[in-house]
Amino acid sequence: MEEKSETEAQVPRRVPWVRWMVAGLLLLAAGLYGVALVALTSTADGMQNKFSSLARSKYLAFLVWQNLRVLMAYGILVVAAAVLVAPVVARWSRRGATGRWGVMWRALSCGLAMHLYFVLRLVRERPYFMPEGKFGYWWFHIFEAPPEPWRTWLQVVVFDFVPWLVLAGVVVWHGRWLTRRWGSRRMAWAGGLLGLLVAAWVVRVGVTHAHGTVAKPAEVAERPNILVIGSDSLRGDRLGYSGYQPARSDGAAAGGVSPRIDELAARSAVFDLCMTPLASTIESITSTMVSQYPHTHGIRQMWPGQQAVERVRANTEPLADVLERAGYETAAIGDWCGAIYQSLPLGFNEVAVSNYDNFRVYMTQAVFLAHFVVPLYFDNPAGYRLYPEIGSFAQFVTPEVVTKRVTDRLRQGAGQRQPFFWHVFYSCNHLPYRSPEPWHRLFADPAYHGKNRTGVDFDIDQFICGTSLEDKWKALPPDEVAQTRALYDGCTRMFDECVGKILDALREQGLAERTIVVITSDHGDDLYEPGVTLGHGLGFNGGDQTNHVPMVMKIPAGGAQRFPQLVRTIDLAPTLVELAGVKAPKAWEGQSFAGWLRGTAKPQARPYYGETGYPFIQFREQGVKRPDLPPMDEMTFIDESFHYQFVLRPEFEDAVVAAKQRCLRTVNWKLVLTPAADGTRHFRLHHLPTDPHCERNVANEHPEVLAAMRKALERWTDERKETMMDGIFPDGEPE
Repeated sequence: MEEKSETEAQVPRRVPWVRWMVAGLLLLAAGLYGVALVALTSTADGMQNKFSSLARSKYLAFLVWQNLRVLMAYGILVVAAAVLVAPVVARWSRRGATGRWGVMWRALSCGLAMHLYFVLRLVRERPYFMPEGKFGYWWFHIFEAPPEPWRTWLQVVVFDFVPWLVLAGVVVWHGRWLTRRWGSRRMAWAGGLLGLLVAAWVVRVGVTHAHGTVAKPAEVAERPNILVIGSDSLRGDRLGYSGYQPARSDGAAAGGVSPRIDELAARSAVFDLCMTPLASTIESITSTMVSQYPHTHGIRQMWPGQQAVERVRANTEPLADVLERAGYETAAIGDWCGAIYQSLPLGFNEVAVSNYDNFRVYMTQAVFLAHFVVPLYFDNPAGYRLYPEIGSFAQFVTPEVVTKRVTDRLRQGAGQRQPFFWHVFYSCNHLPYRSPEPWHRLFADPAYHGKNRTGVDFDIDQFICGTSLEDKWKALPPDEVAQTRALYDGCTRMFDECVGKILDALREQGLAERTIVVITSDHGDDLYEPGVTLGHGLGFNGGDQTNHVPMVMKIPAGGAQRFPQLVRTIDLAPTLVELAGVKAPKAWEGQSFAGWLRGTAKPQARPYYGETGYPFIQFREQGVKRPDLPPMDEMTFIDESFHYQFVLRPEFEDAVVAAKQRCLRTVNWKLVLTPAADGTRHFRLHHLPTDPHCERNVANEHPEVLAAMRKALERWTDERKETMMDGIFPDGEPE
């Protein structure tokens, strides 16, 4: 057995010791890398749609390259881990003679313990990176184990104080080790001190960057700032100010689903019934921002091709363009539901959103998330420099990240010298209604333990390549329906928290009384109302829920106002430019309601015209054989010339438009047009005061109402001309 001097036994100075420590850490990294590859392969093999097959065949080389790129992250982590665990391994090894395998085992154990610590830290600080469906598992409840008075300070000690203590110890140890190795005590200590100073400087720079400096309000622009905040699929009828009350109201749920929005609504203008012309994100937002119906601007389904996008850019005048010419700074800030701005910026100078509809980004995200070390250690500015595409990943750009981006911009002086127009758009309320602790269980039945505990059980293969989702979703029992609605309410409360933080930042920066704040959405969602299941943009059954969006508008010096009259999202842009003192383009089809807010115009209800979107599901219509359309993976393709976007095949464009349902809604009546497979049209009429969920067709009982509304709806459908209320009912609308 090799003899060692006392000094060698106590101080691991020899290169072989370092070599075997690194070997142990390399073994750990190799294990993590192998687990990631197995998980990625298993996920890919479990998906049976055309796009997953395409990824495994045509894009296999791309996937292999992405897995090789991640090796650099593992290499960096091995070096960092070696620096951090060296003091522990050294002290551990001093207890007795240690061979190469002992050093490797100790290094691997220390590295694994450190890795688990950072996983636990991730659960606390960024739970959205945990695998889908894992919210609520035992590791989330670790933080609830200590007595409540101890929880906060205990977490501060463990996750904030301990890392600095460990870092200081590591620096001191390496300083002493360098002193013994090179004999220059002063140089070693100076190096260690310099390391601490650099680390402190990095932290300080990060804090300064986060909070920024407030610009003095000299030269403040006269025009108001404009901040439009929305959450994808947020319904206008499921917020506290609208009268909605969730099933649970105990404990933390006592505040309801939207306490901060309700507080804002209490001192703002509230429009009880605002409708979007198409309940699908890209079509709806385009209509809102260019103040035109989908058949005018041309985006009529969620997979537009490059030519359709270029036509919108060339032939419309978006709100952002109009305000920029008036001196506004413009930005679209959002997460994966804001991805539409990647392909269709709609005039915004700055676009800070993820890019979920790019197939290559989608594949890269799948690889990076399988290699869990990437979100765990590289979700930071240094990581974004190493892997720039991280900033486009849906899983990385979360609601928390969006909120921080907005509040950081406000604290860095936005709106102090130049007015801004921002559209801040969240994914909070989008299917499958997943939210982290505590939101997903806030309104749920504590006794529920089914498969929808943390989100709707969502089969992506069935959604992409199947046609039976209507039957599957209709089969849910009452307890599953209640749980689905509770999940949705939890998502709303999460969005409400985000809104509250932005409102607080506005107030802190002195911008609250110089900013128009709008709370709205792109569309709502079906939540098992009569005749519907889940989804949006698929039909007009069940009531107004998929097209009815919130419209809360706080204007400077404005007080509480309530408008029951029907308005449309295409009316928002004309209203905002009038409030900002800017002229609206002639091509805009919406009508300003700024006069209502100022008391210079009498509020009058407007007719609502709408159409359905991409037909993921064509809900059955009694007595009607609807046109046959194939599933999504057969109607769409990956357009490599258009940034690898999902695009509807040109041969299906006319068929999708021809199969659309259309709707005309007035104060008391709702008419739905359904195209049949034989080319005929079916009409059903509903009297809303007595049939709010649209369950009874009264067309035969009110032929005069049917004739008047049918004429207006077919004129809008065929000639693309809107008939206003006095044109539909010259003698007044029948009650």
